Amino acid sequence: MLAMLLVNLGLAKASALHDMSRRKHGVAAAVWTAMSPYYFTGINPKDWADEVNSLGLPLELTARYCIEHDVDAPAVKWLMQGDLVAIAFASVKHHRTKHWALAVGVEGLVVGQSHFPQRILLLDSGGAEPCFHAHNARLRLPDSGPGSRRAKPGWHKEPKQKMIIWMHESESWQPEAVRLLAAIRVRRTS
Repeated sequence: MLAMLLVNLGLAKASALHDMSRRKHGVAAAVWTAMSPYYFTGINPKDWADEVNSLGLPLELTARYCIEHDVDAPAVKWLMQGDLVAIAFASVKHHRTKHWALAVGVEGLVVGQSHFPQRILLLDSGGAEPCFHAHNARLRLPDSGPGSRRAKPGWHKEPKQKMIIWMHESESWQPEAVRLLAAIRVRRTS
């Protein structure tokens, strides 16, 4: 996910990141050095933000963690402002499955001056190549329950609310109910 983010922001070439474990210099080598200890075990959101900050890249990170804040509303807001957002989420069925994806946009409805986001578009390294699409997975609001299309409008304006369950969808696997663990907005500073 970090490699996709760096390529999208023009901070590294995809070919360099593809061979990052063999690189001796540059951004790809620095990313490998910082992130290789987590390669098979995964990384929690706070450590991910700390490691990305340690790279010294021209990036500004703004993080929201579910323990302290509402995560869903800031993620949608940042995406609607055109920012890229690193999203960590976990399976609701069994909390062992935790995953990262790069959020690249929002789909939904616009009625007059009101926006009703319904899906977060993702570039998911675990999914199939997006080919001619801008995304290869998405988080969809459910049809009922907190955050759903049938819920009371304005869910995204409440400071702290009940957990929203999203459906993680991709052509690569069956839909799965997930909750957001963290949303980290990443902006290039120069």
